[in-house]
Amino acid sequence: MKANGGMPKDQRILLAAEEVFSKNGYEKSTLDDIISLAAVGKGTVYKYFGSKEGLFYKLVNDKNIAFVERLKQAIAAHDNLRDKLQAYFTEMVKFYRTYPNLWQIICFEMVGTRQGCMVNIKNGVEEVVPLYNNIISEETKERVLRYHRILMSEYSLIHNLLKENVEKGVLKKDNVDFSTINLFFGVVMCVFNPTDYTRGQTNEEAATNIVDSFLYGALGRLEKSDK
Repeated sequence: MKANGGMPKDQRILLAAEEVFSKNGYEKSTLDDIISLAAVGKGTVYKYFGSKEGLFYKLVNDKNIAFVERLKQAIAAHDNLRDKLQAYFTEMVKFYRTYPNLWQIICFEMVGTRQGCMVNIKNGVEEVVPLYNNIISEETKERVLRYHRILMSEYSLIHNLLKENVEKGVLKKDNVDFSTINLFFGVVMCVFNPTDYTRGQTNEEAATNIVDSFLYGALGRLEKSDK
């Protein structure tokens, strides 16, 4: 990135932050790295974003809002389950391939064992619980929940779609929570750790393999002729 004096300062900062965070991860990135690339003062970063964490959250949340809207539109554009899944995962694979480093930061640095806690959801209520015999500060709990909700905004769409089709009898009855977790995060990890085979696939081809494996594979949820 080259600093563009004609670009609004907040946009320059966000572009610089995307480059720095993607290259270094969250913990190793510094505001000094970002302001040097954006050619602004540190006070400008604090003015617009408040802190490094505030800057990172703004960066990924803005991207996620637009992404979730595309996922909703992709699902709504089709009538049958297979086509809805195909459209959803085409968008998902494309997005995660575009921003793999930023979303790995969310999964592994902002939510997960590095924070010493995990999020449990019971009866729709989120609870941040420690993984060890440790005390989790309220600040850490709130930060973890912010990024957990980003992932859940993507996850909930596919969860609700599968639940709806189990209730309709289109899919075999099983544990929808378990199936969705395996499907969603299995795809995420495949994108984060591509093989030579998956790396050579287009987004559409990857989505087709995901959907066919889920619907017609070893679990046998549907007959191949079924939509």
